[in-house]
Amino acid sequence: MTSQKFKLIFTTLITVLFTLSFQLSFAQDSASFNPKNATYLWPTNASNALSGTFAETRSRHFHAALDIKTWGRRGYPVYATRDGILHRMAIGPTGYGKILYLKHDDGSYSLYAHLLRFNDSLQQIADSIRLSNYSSSFDVITDSMNIQIEQGEQIALSGASGIGPPHLHFELRTPNKEPFNPLLTNLKIRDNIAPTFSGLAVEPLSIETKIEDRNRIYTKRARRGTEFADFGTISVQGPFGLAVDVFDQANNVSNVYAVYSLQMKVDGKTVFESKTDQFSYSKTDQMHIDRIYTLLESTGRAYQRLYVADGNTLSFYKTYGNAGRLDLSPGVHQISIEATDYYGNRRRARATIIVQPPTSQPAQVDNRFYQSNNRDINPEEWTWFNNWVNIPVEDFRQLTLAPLLSSPAKQIYIDNGGTVSVDLNSSPQFYFRTSETDHFVVRRVHPFSPAYLNNPDEQAYASFPSISFYDTASVAMQTERFASDSIRVSFFPDNIPIRESFDLSVRLDSAQLADTTLSFYKTYPGSRYLRKLTTQKRGNYLTASPSNFGTYLILSDKKPPRLGSMRIVKSPDDKWLVYISAWDRRSGIDYEKTEIYVNGVRGITEYEPESGRLVYYHPNFLPEPSNTVKVVAYDVIGNKAVKKSTIRR
Repeated sequence: MTSQKFKLIFTTLITVLFTLSFQLSFAQDSASFNPKNATYLWPTNASNALSGTFAETRSRHFHAALDIKTWGRRGYPVYATRDGILHRMAIGPTGYGKILYLKHDDGSYSLYAHLLRFNDSLQQIADSIRLSNYSSSFDVITDSMNIQIEQGEQIALSGASGIGPPHLHFELRTPNKEPFNPLLTNLKIRDNIAPTFSGLAVEPLSIETKIEDRNRIYTKRARRGTEFADFGTISVQGPFGLAVDVFDQANNVSNVYAVYSLQMKVDGKTVFESKTDQFSYSKTDQMHIDRIYTLLESTGRAYQRLYVADGNTLSFYKTYGNAGRLDLSPGVHQISIEATDYYGNRRRARATIIVQPPTSQPAQVDNRFYQSNNRDINPEEWTWFNNWVNIPVEDFRQLTLAPLLSSPAKQIYIDNGGTVSVDLNSSPQFYFRTSETDHFVVRRVHPFSPAYLNNPDEQAYASFPSISFYDTASVAMQTERFASDSIRVSFFPDNIPIRESFDLSVRLDSAQLADTTLSFYKTYPGSRYLRKLTTQKRGNYLTASPSNFGTYLILSDKKPPRLGSMRIVKSPDDKWLVYISAWDRRSGIDYEKTEIYVNGVRGITEYEPESGRLVYYHPNFLPEPSNTVKVVAYDVIGNKAVKKSTIRR
């Protein structure tokens, strides 16, 4: 970078400091944008191999980029893929970590994330911003600085900042800031390996549907052949949908990727096609309904639906007939599924569906009023669908069940697996009594309509905005006080994806109102990990805004963070750092409030939550043979821990 350019950067730095709050501004219309009209440079010499591809499944969204392998190491050069100006730069402890955005002449953008550090000139800007208030994080738009970047110029070093192991997240966006597949450009990887089918899922689409004689999601592993993956024969009665667990690979790496396109034929006729070239950030959460969310949550396997679920407005699909949903005539039908990667390598799978004719329903199961016994009933373990719930017959016989505000419920039947199916679509509300003391109400909720949910004693309520749900569903909430200062709130079924956060409020008693450390925490099955939610007191209520269903606890936190060992290290970019082990198992570390001093000099406090450590960073830090370190650490509630140590270089 020239000295004139360097001078220009710092003469405009004051302006940048007044624009720390980032505001999105959409660029020119991208209708005429074509990614093939420009030549892109591969953005690093770390490798030409990928650990992740475009539109893969992530925890709550589609992956918007290519993840380029850096072989578990940090410090590889990162290059500008095209000429442009620096549009945005940001640093944070989670998400993308340290990231740069370039804007190109055609209005499109390139992003480089999880960086170790920026190049010297850009790093000086970042250091100046953070040292002005010792803030760990910032996010600024830099268009006004007019920092010109040339194709091939080294702009950063690769790292592991934010979430995930060392790699380079390389993302391309249209002028309208919608991510598109970088492989649509001249960028290439070596790949002559066809995709692999692992599993087939069959979803019931009505309470009458039976798959292998049971009303459930049925999965089957593939018998792999040289040409076809064979799923054999499956017996079905009633309407259903199919989904596949399928992955791709490339040469010389063991990582698995999402496939580029899928096609399904029934008896030789195409009924569904999908292709992942581009998507809008406003729709990336629809990954939840492009995949079978129930299986994704319970097994970690991303079964991709071969039909368009209600509420899905992604542009990936081409369908014929009933949006890929299958309601076939009695008899034998042949299913053919083809998966293709971006380079045209393809694999086919097949299945034979034997559709059984409609049969008379089994006799209705008697539902008796609750009788005291030793059996524990947990409705969170029942199998919930949008319009019905399957309950073990042993549980069902101990329930009090009644529809509310409507005509009596429809028939309730038992299938061959000892499961009772209850039609929830027949009433706006259902009352369930599971014991002498436990009861709850299931309510119908609808997309594009606000909803309100409360428990029978009105101790807690949830308010859902009109865009919370993708599809009509039945939901319930239970509360339980399990200690003098602790309350459990459970929403079920927890396999319903939520589009928008909702408001949760729980009424506190007088003792709880006096406790200033109470907060909501999200729990995770089988894990001791808790995630604190932003919590407020409003009158006699504690409130938060969860973004998904499951179990939440109201807990008190009076314990400060724990501070452990300290050591001085030299990072791959030749900068000296101090690592301090730190953890807080409840509310979490408040890294922005935490202060670290080395030899009396305050530095920037960085936080690496995945590693469980605080990091002291100062651009001018050179350790002495013996160094005095002081840490004043806070958790999010405000509990404070102080530790002083002398450590040697």
